[in-house]
Amino acid sequence: MLRIKLKRYLSQLAHPVFAIGISLVLGAIAIRIVGANPLEIYGIMLNGAFGNKYYILATLTRATPIIICGLGAAIAWSTRYMGIGGEGQMIVGGFVTSIFALYMPGPEWLILLAAILGSIAAGGVYSVFSGWLLRKFKMSLAITTLMLNYVALFVTYHFVANRFLDTTTTEGKLEQTKQISASLRFPQLFEGYPLHLGFIIAVILVFLLWFVMNKTTFGYEAKMSGFNRSFSDFGGINSKKIMYSVLFISGAICALAGTGEVLGTQYRYVHNMYVSASFAWIGLNAALISNYNPLGILVSSIILAGIQTGGSAIARSTSVPLEISAIIQGCITLFISAKIIISWKRNKKELKKEQIMNDETIEQNKLLNTGTTQDVLKRDTEELEDEVGA
Repeated sequence: MLRIKLKRYLSQLAHPVFAIGISLVLGAIAIRIVGANPLEIYGIMLNGAFGNKYYILATLTRATPIIICGLGAAIAWSTRYMGIGGEGQMIVGGFVTSIFALYMPGPEWLILLAAILGSIAAGGVYSVFSGWLLRKFKMSLAITTLMLNYVALFVTYHFVANRFLDTTTTEGKLEQTKQISASLRFPQLFEGYPLHLGFIIAVILVFLLWFVMNKTTFGYEAKMSGFNRSFSDFGGINSKKIMYSVLFISGAICALAGTGEVLGTQYRYVHNMYVSASFAWIGLNAALISNYNPLGILVSSIILAGIQTGGSAIARSTSVPLEISAIIQGCITLFISAKIIISWKRNKKELKKEQIMNDETIEQNKLLNTGTTQDVLKRDTEELEDEVGA
């Protein structure tokens, strides 16, 4: 049994390791093209990501929203509700958090609680809206969630620029709110370093989501509903309720990533902050690399964050451009996406075969039922004729 489990885990690791390895090779080719030594550059990248305490904690700080967005994507994608609205949900969550923290009256503990719960509710409802569009109008979940990212970005921009703009520090030249009170901010885990309470929350969410998806009835029903909605409905699972629940949880988790950035890093909402950093998209990459395993998301998010912080170190100390890290991440996304497409085509063929087999079974049952009905009518007719003859 142990050998079988080990073999299964190793087989799951094979493709991500291959994708990352090939991406590093292609990155080395790009580095060589610009005239630098790939081994030397990768050494600088590794040192810039994990070389000392400051770099390690900076990488973990960068990884925190990536982990949370990856978890939000994982619960949706693992149940086949493949939305790409994490960025919009993160924007909504961060904006709502900042507004509550800045303008809600009352004791500080109540304001903080309301800011977090308001973010969760806003992100969850915003995600559920895309599910409603899918259920009501058969609109593509991927397209609606992508478009809602832009809706969230520009609606919040309107309110920041015209209602909540901070004109005290930059004379209104930056689209951002005022800073929240110091008493509402997440505490730093190490004094003088950027890592904050949000990282602990992210780690707790990793284990909580793993437990929910693998050890609870809801997790089982969510996976069954995603794999075969008709079969799950036949088995008594309410797929409509499951879909809305999954999308709400996914949106709420992504919104928490925005909350963490406001309360732990920026201390305000800054327009375009989450878009330029690509937290949600990198989080989705982490989810795909780890095959939606929460524990794998924790590791892969730290690796991807390390590529970013290490890329910044390269740009600071060498002539190699910062975009080298984007090239590596892009290649990883390409190879992981290739796996998704291949799996999707394979699953589509299998579903088509299952549908044909189901249709054939239905036809056979109809024929059997028809034959049985004819036999019953024939027997009843013979019995009636015997009674009349007697």
